[in-house]
Amino acid sequence: MLFNTTEVRVRTGDVAKLDQIAAEAKLRELKAFLEQNKKAMTVQQQQLMMLLNQNEWLLPVAEPLNKVEVELLENSTSHPVLALQEQNVNIASSNIKVQQNTNKPDFSGRFFSQRVWGAKDPFTGFSVMASFPLFGTGAYRNKVRVAVAEKEVQEKALSYQTQLFQTQRASAITEIEKNYTLLNFYETSGLKQAEEIISAASLSYRTGEISFADLGQFLNQAIGIRQNYLDVMNQYNQSAIQFNYFNNK
Repeated sequence: MLFNTTEVRVRTGDVAKLDQIAAEAKLRELKAFLEQNKKAMTVQQQQLMMLLNQNEWLLPVAEPLNKVEVELLENSTSHPVLALQEQNVNIASSNIKVQQNTNKPDFSGRFFSQRVWGAKDPFTGFSVMASFPLFGTGAYRNKVRVAVAEKEVQEKALSYQTQLFQTQRASAITEIEKNYTLLNFYETSGLKQAEEIISAASLSYRTGEISFADLGQFLNQAIGIRQNYLDVMNQYNQSAIQFNYFNNK
């Protein structure tokens, strides 16, 4: 529509031919960018279809980008990664008891009933056996030491993972708060100002108050505000996703 306005102003002699040339160049550039974006979307869709092993397009829902819901509350539930490591500690602790019992006497009993040829009644009885380890004391002690060392390793791994989760969770909270401050600016005034810039600049160009070069500068400013808003929204959502992950949500 602005390009049509430029053609009318050139025919009426309001502006020089240079404005029309600049408008045509900008129009062709934008069309090239649109075509490039379409091809990039096609490539991304093909890669996504290959990863998911599907033969249909998975297009995003055409709706405004929204903030990821997040509640900055204390983490009251254990994360599956930490729960798994806690289980590894318990297994290592149980293995110590198993190894400690390998060098203890082993008692067993057996009840039997056997019919002897020629006898009227079967012969019954029971037997008790006891086995005592006589050799391998050194090997037994080494197995116990290895089991104890394994438990210590698993406990240190649990302590490290717990500390790492707490640090990463705190970093995610800081990122959320930092991005929310800037995001709030764009949502309360930034985007509205961008709309006002576009509306005022377009009107001023149609009425001949500014040139096409001036119009381009104003439009670039407004588009830059929108792009910055989307970048901040993406950063906020990424930090919110990370925080929800650490909170097992």
